[in-house]
Amino acid sequence: MVIIGLSTNQDLSGGKNCMPPDYVSAVLRAGALPVILPTVPASAPGYDELMDKAINAVDGIVFTGGPDIDPKYYREKRLPGCHEPVPERDRADLSLMQRAVAVRKPILAICRGIQVLNVALGGSLYQDLPSQLNLPLSHQQPDHPQAHRVLAEKDTLLQSLVQETSLEVNSRHHQAIRDLAIGLKVSARSEDGVIEAVEFEDGRPALGVQWHPENLSKDSPAHQALFDWLVRSSERRA
Repeated sequence: MVIIGLSTNQDLSGGKNCMPPDYVSAVLRAGALPVILPTVPASAPGYDELMDKAINAVDGIVFTGGPDIDPKYYREKRLPGCHEPVPERDRADLSLMQRAVAVRKPILAICRGIQVLNVALGGSLYQDLPSQLNLPLSHQQPDHPQAHRVLAEKDTLLQSLVQETSLEVNSRHHQAIRDLAIGLKVSARSEDGVIEAVEFEDGRPALGVQWHPENLSKDSPAHQALFDWLVRSSERRA
């Protein structure tokens, strides 16, 4: 059976490792076993070996949503609108992402995950969309399952999976990709131009989305398709 790793949700420094159930359910519906990868403390003996083993133990990986990434990782000082980072999670997620990319492990990077992907490859973020950009859309609508639309680029992995050029998504983020990392290409934007999905130019099995498809996947085949694709891609590499 295909094993899909889930990066742990940890929203506060020193807080609990947890996992919202919708991630688990979406992976199970796709026919794979979800395995939660704990936040390994940087002080743990043999840290690098542990992180290598974590990546090698799974066939694919979902990078889950969560708190803001420390701007030091993209060479900026923290602005007032940037929330308090979680150092141990930043270290673990960036380490896992760099390892997953290096071995071409299938990746689905969700919300914070797309930001981790971009930062791990050398890109940068808007630390706070409301204070840095004058946008017509609100990207923080946690109570609305259909907050706005995203426009998928033609001939992209995302478009081939959702079979649509326009897709209704939820939205609960205040950060987003600013400078796109080398090697990535945009596969969708919101109607106000914010980058909402990315993939690799070389076609490797990796996709990042700024919304939360796990929350919509039970009732939406287009959103479940992202998890189905991850499992198929992981099965081919298992």
